[in-house]
Amino acid sequence: MKKFHIVALIGPMVMVASAASAQTGCKPEFVQSSQIVNISNIAVSAGSSSSETFQIRVRNDGPPGTQCSAVLRVARLSTSPSSTTIAYNLRSRGRTLEISSSENLPGTAASDLAIPQLPSGTNGLSVPFQLTIPSGWGLSSGSQVEDLIVSLLDERGSVVDTQLLTISLNVPPAVEVRVVGVTGQNAIASVNLGILDPQATNASGPFGVRIWSTSPYTVSFRSENDGKLVHSSVNASIDYQLLMDRQPVSVAGAVATYVARGTDSLGKLHRMGVRVEPFRARAGNYSDRVEVTVTAN
Repeated sequence: MKKFHIVALIGPMVMVASAASAQTGCKPEFVQSSQIVNISNIAVSAGSSSSETFQIRVRNDGPPGTQCSAVLRVARLSTSPSSTTIAYNLRSRGRTLEISSSENLPGTAASDLAIPQLPSGTNGLSVPFQLTIPSGWGLSSGSQVEDLIVSLLDERGSVVDTQLLTISLNVPPAVEVRVVGVTGQNAIASVNLGILDPQATNASGPFGVRIWSTSPYTVSFRSENDGKLVHSSVNASIDYQLLMDRQPVSVAGAVATYVARGTDSLGKLHRMGVRVEPFRARAGNYSDRVEVTVTAN
């Protein structure tokens, strides 16, 4: 009986030692300690997106032939220099991965990417990724940098290595303008003043220009007839004023109104109006054409 008991105790001890030896043979690590993903040539427009593909290389630094698996996890780094939070979409191996809001949060089924077989050797395994960002209106022009932290976990769920993943964006100055509250469509719109009263101040109905911009911008107006409503068939004209945000603006094209900041995703509506003071003129149809130019700075 004593001999039977001794054999029973020795067996599990040998098995535990073998399991520990197998685990120490698996040493997942990143091939690089850091890398940069550049997303450039961003074309900003409503509903658009921009993406970049990249790879992260991982390997088993254990003895050749050792069976090894690991888990990748991506999180935002709390010390990132970015002052804004961009909604990244990260995909790998047909899955969309959740990017944790902090490197200190535990992983989830949505954030953890399993790597079942890690080869040993210098080159290791290349894990493909695609990073996509929405590039619709609401972005700010200029260079933006954000740091993500990629963690590598071993078979026991312990973090054994990390990689700094720097996302670098270059958003160009871009602008779009649309005339709203008027008749017509596309590039040409009409403001109908109706029948003018020569004895009173005449004003148009409300309309406006909605502007989307990634940067500060200027708005200028150029009148085809130097700020005059011109008779359709005879040499006669009527002076008028064009207003933006309740202030008269130049229609000579050279003097622009400066707006010191870009817009959010909804854009900025500048209220417009046309005002005609009392006048003397011949009866008939009068008109002018005004070109609106918006320039991103």
